[in-house]
Formats: sequence, structure tokens, C-alpha cells
Amino acid sequence: MHLLLPGLRYFEEVARQGSLRRAAERLHVAASAVNRQILKLEDELGVPLFERLPRGLRLSPAGELLLEQVRQWQRDERGLQEELGEIRGSGCAEVRIASVESLTDQLLPEVLAEFRRDFPRVRFVVMTGMTDAILERVATGEADIGLCINPPTLPRIRLIEQVELEFGAVMAPDHPLAAEASVSLEACLAYPTILPDSEMFHGSTLQQVLARADLEATPYVACNRILGIKSMVRAGLGVAFLNRLDIARERIHGELLFRPLRERGIARARLSLCAHSDRDLPLAIRALVERLGAAMRGIDP
Repeated sequence: MHLLLPGLRYFEEVARQGSLRRAAERLHVAASAVNRQILKLEDELGVPLFERLPRGLRLSPAGELLLEQVRQWQRDERGLQEELGEIRGSGCAEVRIASVESLTDQLLPEVLAEFRRDFPRVRFVVMTGMTDAILERVATGEADIGLCINPPTLPRIRLIEQVELEFGAVMAPDHPLAAEASVSLEACLAYPTILPDSEMFHGSTLQQVLARADLEATPYVACNRILGIKSMVRAGLGVAFLNRLDIARERIHGELLFRPLRERGIARARLSLCAHSDRDLPLAIRALVERLGAAMRGIDP
């Protein structure tokens, strides 16, 4: 149930997407309906909320002010729904989690399965994405908590727990380098590689490692999903570069191997659990945060 007026919800989504069409797709309504709501809102307020550009929409100064207020209302609405849930005796009715994809393979499902025994009436919404998208969802209140890799310091984001993850080469058990206890980056690049696409590569640990070693990698396959990268490596198409947690399940079943890199000074990836800096988390979410933090600290180093 949404307490926020449709026009304001539509406005917030258009501001997020920068496009009527993309906002309509996310909202599952016609673009004409979104446009009518925006025009009606601008007429009622007496100010333009967007600058109409050839390639999309950009917030006007008035629109920026309204967007900040709408997002505050959204956070207040979430808090109200949680309090009403506690009054009904259901605890926090819904927990919205934004997470990197790799955590949805094992760690997150295991924590939620254990959590359900104590909070059986709590529902979950899990959204996956890159770190920037996760932080945006937490900052705007779309997600209650976030699980991301290497987040920058932001004023609206509170880091609750952080653990370091070793970064290295991932390969199939029959790969020529599989017999080595550790491998060099240069040796790995002599074989076909499965690398993240440009969006995933930007700001990644792999980008930092290659820059430090003054090496370039040309992928045999470029992929925008961790799941896809693992599948390609498992099929024997090449070597990938991930952290131990990314292939936790595959290591258990002997499907993939992790080999540390021999190069010195490789920065470890930081897995971070975060929430909005100004938000007091209700009981159920606090309990979930404690369990997620314990699970993160228990990751095999």
C-alpha cells in the first residue's frame, strides 16, 4: 500500500530515470499516464519541475527541492508502515534489501532462512545491482539496508559492518594453472579470460590490479553478471578474477578453484553492510543486521 500520491511517486521515478519512457516501464503504466501526472503536478505547484531536453528530462531547481522532500516522505512512509506492522503484532512487515548479486547465491539465503524461524511473518524484497545503484536505493529509502563492494564515503550512508575479501584468479579444475598454489596475473593473461563488462569493470578491484601491474587484458568473453562469468569459467572458456565469496558454493562442490595472485600490494575488496545515516532501524531489521554482520565476519578469509 502506498500512502504517497501517485503524481509524487511518478515524479520521483521520472527524476530517478531521467526519462518518461523508462519511468513508465518501471512503474508498469503508460508513458502518457506518467506525463499527465507530471503536467498536473507542475500546474498545481505553478513551477516547472523538469527541463525538457532532446535526450530526456533534467530536474529544474524547483524539481530538485521537491525531490528531496518526496524522498523524505518516502522514508517517513516506510517508517510508518513498519510501526503499524509492529502494532499488528507482525514485527516489521517487509524488509527491503539491496545487494550485490554474489551474496544472493549463498550467504544471504542462508541468513534469511535462519531469520525466518524467529520472525516468520516478515517478508523480504531483494534487489540486486552494482554498488552505486545499491547506495542510491539506500539513500532514497527504496531499500532498508544494502550489501555492496567497495562503497565510497557518502554523507547519507552509514557503514554498519565491513569485511575484507581476498581477490584472485578463478578457474576450472582442469585448467593448466590449476596445479599451482598461487598464480601471477601475467601468467593468467596468457590464457583466455572471462572479464566483467565496462560497467562492472569501472572502479573494480580488477581495474586497480591491472593498473598497478601496468597490464591490459583483452577478454575472450565479457559479461555483465557474476553468475554468467562463473558459468563461462565452469565451462572451461577461460580464467576470471573474483573474490573467494563470489565462488563459495562452487568451491564447496569442487566446480571452480580459487588461486591467490602472487603480485604484492593487491587491495582486498571491502564487503560492506550499510543503512541510511539518519534512520532508526526497527527491531526486526536490527535483528537481521546483527545476523548479517555475524555471517560476514564468519566468511572464510
